[in-house]
Amino acid sequence: MAVRMFRTKVGSFQHHVRGCVAFSTERPKLVTVGIDFGCKNSRVAIIDSLVPHVVDSEIGRFTPSYVTFTQQNSYLPYKWSLQHLDPVGNCVAVGELAKRRMWRQPSDVVYNIKSLIGKQFQDPSVQEMRRRVHFSIIEGPGGEAWVGICGMEFSPVCIATAIFQKLKHIVLMDQFHDELQAVISVPAFFDELQKEHIKSAAHRAGFKLLQLIDEPIAAALSSITTEDGIVVVFGMGAGSYSVTILRVSPDRKIEIRTQFADTSVGGDQFDDKLVDFIGRQILEGHSVDIRGDIYAMKMVAEAVEQAKVELSSKPAVTVSVPSFSTSVPGPVDLNIKISRPLFEKLVKDLLGQIKVKCQSILEDAKVSTEDIKEIVLFGGMTRVPKIQGIICEVFGQNLNTKVNPEEAVVVGSAIQAALILEDEQEISDDMIPLSIGFESSKGIFTKVIPRHSTLPIKRTVKIPTWLDYGERKCIRIFFGEHVMVQHNILLGETQVINNRGSFQGCVYFELTLEVDKDYVVKVRCAGDEVPLSFPINPKDRLKENVDKAVKRALLDWTMTGTEIRARLGNLSKHTMNTLDDVLSVRKDELPEDLCKEALNALADLQKLLDGDLEMLKAKMLSAKSVESKILNWLPPSELRDSDHEDYEYRDA
Repeated sequence: MAVRMFRTKVGSFQHHVRGCVAFSTERPKLVTVGIDFGCKNSRVAIIDSLVPHVVDSEIGRFTPSYVTFTQQNSYLPYKWSLQHLDPVGNCVAVGELAKRRMWRQPSDVVYNIKSLIGKQFQDPSVQEMRRRVHFSIIEGPGGEAWVGICGMEFSPVCIATAIFQKLKHIVLMDQFHDELQAVISVPAFFDELQKEHIKSAAHRAGFKLLQLIDEPIAAALSSITTEDGIVVVFGMGAGSYSVTILRVSPDRKIEIRTQFADTSVGGDQFDDKLVDFIGRQILEGHSVDIRGDIYAMKMVAEAVEQAKVELSSKPAVTVSVPSFSTSVPGPVDLNIKISRPLFEKLVKDLLGQIKVKCQSILEDAKVSTEDIKEIVLFGGMTRVPKIQGIICEVFGQNLNTKVNPEEAVVVGSAIQAALILEDEQEISDDMIPLSIGFESSKGIFTKVIPRHSTLPIKRTVKIPTWLDYGERKCIRIFFGEHVMVQHNILLGETQVINNRGSFQGCVYFELTLEVDKDYVVKVRCAGDEVPLSFPINPKDRLKENVDKAVKRALLDWTMTGTEIRARLGNLSKHTMNTLDDVLSVRKDELPEDLCKEALNALADLQKLLDGDLEMLKAKMLSAKSVESKILNWLPPSELRDSDHEDYEYRDA
C-alpha cells in the first residue's frame, strides 16, 4: 500500500511539473528564425516561448558550410538531406555529407564560400584564397569570383542558396511550418553588393527575409546584461576578426560608436601556421614534402583544426594521423605533440597584430577601460585562451561568458526576428497580451495562462509545496513574460494552508486562474468558496507597454537558467523525500545493495543541490533510476503472489 502511494505521488508530481510549463493554445501560422551564415559552420535558431533555441541538425547544433555535387542515383540512403539547385537538380549534398567527401575528393567540395560573395576574381583576398583551398576558384562572366567543381561552374550566390536551403529543411523538420521569416547575420564589413547577394540567396532558398543584421549587433543582443553604458564586442571566426564599440541606452537600444574588421587574420591563418610547422617537422624527420599532396595536406589540416580546438581546454595535444603519406622508406605516421606555449609562439605575430589593433581602436574611440561595462565575444576563435587574455588586457576584465560564443550571433539574430514580428503584431481585444502565472521558488515566474490565449479562459494547476501541518503560504499572481517575477506586474496574492498533512512533506494545492472578457483575473485555491478578483490595468495592456515587457523578456533570456535550476531543484527535493521515506519504512526488508545505492543517491543529490547544473542533472537521472528500482521492488513472497494473481486474471 505504501509503495502504491509513493508511485502515485511521484507520477502526480511529474505530471504537474510538466503542466506548469508554458504551452500554446494556437498553432502559429509562421516561424521566425535567426541564421548565422558562417565560413566553416552555419546555424539556425528559433524562439520558443520567448526563449531562443539553436535547432539541431543531424550532427549537432550546427551545419558545416560545405557543398558538393553527386550523381542523381548516388547517396540513396541520404536523399532526404540532398538540396535542390535548378542547374543540376536534386543532387547537391550540404553539411556533413559534403565534408566527408573531402577525404576522397577534396577538389569537388566547396567551403568558405562566404569569403567569395560579392568579390571580383582579381581581388587580392581571392587570389590568396586560391592558394589555400583545394577546389577551383575561377573568373565568372562579369569578372566575379566563381567556383568550378565536378565539371560545373557556380556563383557564390548559388552555393549560398544550397546552404540556406539546408538550414530551411532543418527548421522544417523541427517545426513543420512552410512559411519561414528570417533575420540573417552578416559581417560588419560587408558592402551593399555583398548584402544584396545574401538577400538573393535567402530569397531563392524560400525564406522571407525580415532583415540583415551585423554580427556584432546580433552578438550584443544575445549576451549583454548592461542597461546603460559602453560595450565592446570582439568576434573572430575562420575568415576574419572584428572589434566593435557600442553604446547601450537605458531603453536597451544599441548604437555603434566605432568598429574595425580585418579579413587578413582569422582562424584559417592560425591553422596555416600549424600546418606549416607540421610540414617542416615531417620534412626534417622523414624527408617527405607533403605540400604537393592535396590528400595529405587535407588530412593534416583537419587534424590541426581539431588540435587547435582542444588546445583551448588542454595544455597539450598530440596531432596523430596514421599512414597518411608515402615516403621512400614507407608510409609516414604523423604523431607530433603540440603544447599551448608552442602554439602561442607559432602564432605570436598574428596575436601581436590583433593586440595592436585593439589598442588602436580603443584610443580612436576615446574610451577608457573604466568606461567599458561589458565585453561580449562571438566566434569559435574567441575560445583561444591567449586571445581572451589580450581582450581582457586591453579592454578590462568585464568579460561576459553567459552565452556560447559560437552561438551568440545566431541567438541574437533569432531575438531580432522575434522583436520585428512583435512590433508588427496588433493586440486583439479577445486575446490576453501577456501571460498570467504565479511565483514559484526563488522568485521564478511560472506561467499558467500563456499570452495570446483567447478570452475567456480558465486553467487549473496543482502546485507542489513543502509545508508543515497548519503552516500557511502566500501565492502571488503576476502578469508578464519575464522569467523573474520582479520584472512582471503583481496582480494580487492569496494564501493556502496545510490542514491535511502529507506523508512525504509535499502538499499539492489546486490553483485555478480564470480571465473573463473584461480582463478580470479570478483566483481560486482549493477550499475557497469565493474567488479573489484582480483586474488587469488597461495601461498594462497597451501595445507600447506589452512590447517593452516582451523585449525585456527576450533580452534577458539567459535568466531562464535560473528557472531550470529551480525546477530541477524541486524535482531533486521530491526524489530525496521519496528515497528517504521509503528507506525509513522498508529499510529492513530491502536488499542491502539497493539500500546502499539509495543512500549514495541521496548523498549525491544533497551535495549538488546548489552545485553545478550539469552534474545535478546527471545525479538526478541516476537518483530517478534508483527511485524506480526501490518503488518497484517486492519481496519474493509478494512477487510469487503477484505472479499467481496475474495468471488467474489472464485465465479469467
